[in-house]
Amino acid sequence: MGSATLTLGSVAAQGDNAEAGDAVKAVLTAYFADLNERGGIYHRRISVRFAQAGPDSATTVKNVRQLLDGRVFALIAPFAPGDESGLAELAQEKKVPVAGLLALSVPDDPANREVFYLLPGFEQLVQELSKFAVQRQKADPAKTAVIFPDSSFQKELASALHAVWKELGAAPPAEFIATAENRAQLVHDLQQQGRDAIFFLGEGEEVMPWLQTATDAKWFPKVFLLGPLLDNEVLRAPAQLQGRMFAVYPGLQPDLEGLTEFDQFLERHHLTDEHRLLLMSAYCAAKVMETALTRAGKDLTREKLVLALEQLHDFHTGLFPAITFGPKRRIGSTKAEFVCVDVLAHAFEPTCSEPPKAE
Repeated sequence: MGSATLTLGSVAAQGDNAEAGDAVKAVLTAYFADLNERGGIYHRRISVRFAQAGPDSATTVKNVRQLLDGRVFALIAPFAPGDESGLAELAQEKKVPVAGLLALSVPDDPANREVFYLLPGFEQLVQELSKFAVQRQKADPAKTAVIFPDSSFQKELASALHAVWKELGAAPPAEFIATAENRAQLVHDLQQQGRDAIFFLGEGEEVMPWLQTATDAKWFPKVFLLGPLLDNEVLRAPAQLQGRMFAVYPGLQPDLEGLTEFDQFLERHHLTDEHRLLLMSAYCAAKVMETALTRAGKDLTREKLVLALEQLHDFHTGLFPAITFGPKRRIGSTKAEFVCVDVLAHAFEPTCSEPPKAE
């Protein structure tokens, strides 16, 4: 590639995620503007062009396909919630490298060698949550139940759950679909069965009515949740569940130098501090791309970029755990962190404050 400009592509979310999409776009634009001021990479300027996410996956994929037809070399931190699998398939079809696809659904399968993720998604997080429940919270799989708000998410996580329970040497716990109509009966049945640990794999607005129904029935199991699906509403859960609710998140390991550098970057470019994890992800994806492009050499090809990404080991961004890829590894870090849903402190805390003493 002999051009004086290397063009990267990305995807800007629209609709409900438009504000977050604009913030990601601003971070990527600012990052590569800084890089160009420093001389670019091998004296090539880096430009970033953006496709718009559509109202459905088919439209998003069509828009990105048109973007790729315009001499885009690789994709950087595309953000199109719900359209990730379609983008991954397109990248595989076109053999276009993707660094840091911003996704909560992250497949373990490395068969798609073009797509690299920085952090774990739901599949990896639910596995880490299962190990945490059994090994650290002493949950008995035979007395555990897994609850989904809908069957599509159940199917998405099926293989990950099956694999982790096999690794733990336990039969998979019973699974149930919770609806508003069956909520009271389901709580009654699980209570009668002696279940004392529940994985509720849904959003905060779906969790809260269920927790209230369980509390009304004077049933207080330990509850394990996927943190990225929650909002602060879950902190208003009944006080009787204090010390019994836990959530898992992608592990972050920011150091002081990395945080200072990132905050100065945001301030220098007058960028918002909202959607912080998303902005950190885009920023780190840009760092990964810069490093891989540099290591791939001046005589750049897409294959050389993929190989450079594969050879990225123990790469420190200053914000995330060390990123390591490989021929059979497409998730840079699978580390998770666990928090207590502390309903007394109204906060997500590393450890739970003491529950109220019984009268």
